[in-house]
Amino acid sequence: LKYVVRRGDHGSVCKQCGSIARACCRSEKLVLAPMSQMRPQSSRMVRSCTLWSAFVLGLVGSAGFADAATIQGELPQSGDFAIYVGKFCYDYTGDGWGTGDPDEDKGVVGEINITVESLSDQPLPEGGNLILIVFDDESSHWKSARRKWSSSTCQEKKDDASMVAALDMRTDTRSATYAIRIREHLRPRFWYFTFASCGMDTTNLPIRYTIHATNDMHGAEKEFSLDHMGLLQVYELFTIGFVITGSLTSWASRYRDAAQDPPLREHPYIQLLSIAYISSGASCALFLAHYYLFMHDGFGSLRIRFLAVFASVVANCTIYLIAILSSSGWAITTATLPNRRIFLGFMAVVGCLHAWTELQAENSTDQSTQLYSYQGSTGVMSLILKIFVFCWFAFQVKTSYEDELHEKKRRFYKYLGIGVGTWAINIPVTVILAFSLNPWWRYKVVVGVDIATRFLGLCLLSQLLCGPLSPISSDNTFRLAEIHEVSFTSFNH
Repeated sequence: LKYVVRRGDHGSVCKQCGSIARACCRSEKLVLAPMSQMRPQSSRMVRSCTLWSAFVLGLVGSAGFADAATIQGELPQSGDFAIYVGKFCYDYTGDGWGTGDPDEDKGVVGEINITVESLSDQPLPEGGNLILIVFDDESSHWKSARRKWSSSTCQEKKDDASMVAALDMRTDTRSATYAIRIREHLRPRFWYFTFASCGMDTTNLPIRYTIHATNDMHGAEKEFSLDHMGLLQVYELFTIGFVITGSLTSWASRYRDAAQDPPLREHPYIQLLSIAYISSGASCALFLAHYYLFMHDGFGSLRIRFLAVFASVVANCTIYLIAILSSSGWAITTATLPNRRIFLGFMAVVGCLHAWTELQAENSTDQSTQLYSYQGSTGVMSLILKIFVFCWFAFQVKTSYEDELHEKKRRFYKYLGIGVGTWAINIPVTVILAFSLNPWWRYKVVVGVDIATRFLGLCLLSQLLCGPLSPISSDNTFRLAEIHEVSFTSFNH
């Protein structure tokens, strides 16, 4: 099989299994071509939750996110090095092995455009090579190279590669531009991008790289890796869903006649529920804005994506908080929270771990096809704590149900236990999906399930707290105006 390689404006090199693309005999998927031929993510308790949200924001405010069809950065300024910089999942044509002719467009599913540029005026070292090494996800390629990445030699990495290209920047422009066409016929496939310096000392020599990958079979969504494709429609659907259900909950707790006496909107659970709806809707809307920008430039907005992830963490933690507080009977049967410091401390630990795993998952440039938040060690610890929280919830709701004498409140605890217990099944379901689905389905399915279960959880809480089973009454609800009046009267006496 033939490779056609064009380097800048310095002509072309055509080789059959040569040094520039020594892996071409092992794969018929790669074709390098000239750029000219390329086609163009009580009130005190409510205040405490707000402070907790601010704490989480401060904890992860410096995070960046690895979610781009365009990957940019600078190479290490050192001697020999080998670094992984990113991955991209390509779709496939489904036409078997194709014709095997690399000059045909048939079977081409996308492109990779690579640019490297020296940012220094000093001359490049004469000895050694700076190379781009691209791997596909076959066990004999990336999986083999990754297992021995830190100990293998440059030649061993080349031997495992799907494609190797020497990056020659010894030109007048001190830069090099390459274009690679990707062919996939049998199944979707992840491609992994790495750089290596083999005997070339780049100390005090800053070199910037840009990798732009596209799925050209998918038109407007060509900037998306296949494992993210379809999330735009998911966020559109749930942005509308959260706005509608949040608005209905607001009407049910504020404007209907039954919500006036007692005033539902003054109850801490209704205020927490409002926070959960606002943060959930904001998260989906911000992700939607990020992906719309992503469609046009392959970058999106890291700030918008960070705020979207933060909002989703706040929403999930608020749902856990409502469930565990209501199961203890706080602000329903009793005004005191047993072991308050231990309770709030433990919930803070759970929230911190949840926030950390979610943000680490977004912040990591993942070298595998796993989902960090469900398959990493910190993610496993977070899952164990979530299971413990559910067991704690089940014990407390059972105790509250048995101790309660009021029949309506007993029914509330009964359906709260059934509803939250059913909703909590999403945790093992998500873990099973993370381990069992094909890599190109895994991320988007798990994200979709997570958003759907959050939506159903909020609908459940809205029905329980604002519907006919609501335990909120004049005995456990107060008006802020009445509190101010009592305080003023007590002061005068």
